[in-house]
Amino acid sequence: MSCPRQERELIPPDGPLAPYISVNPGRMHGEPCFKGTRVPIQTLFDHLEMDDGLGDFLAVFPNVSREMAVAVIGLASRGLLDGLRNL
Repeated sequence: MSCPRQERELIPPDGPLAPYISVNPGRMHGEPCFKGTRVPIQTLFDHLEMDDGLGDFLAVFPNVSREMAVAVIGLASRGLLDGLRNL
């Protein structure tokens, strides 16, 4: 018999990701999700990669706010650019 995964939030509550992203090993196998939802962050990027607009993504996942989606895109782009600037 396997042990259930422990419910615990891995994102520090005072960090810049906390308002938008949740990582909890006890939910969605620990996949990063939009805070307060079971929608994986990867799903947003998959939709954008398939040339679906942000509006299309939000229509399919109405429990993700525009503010949350835009913030996650911004965090991802800043992380990428900061990493490239530090090469």
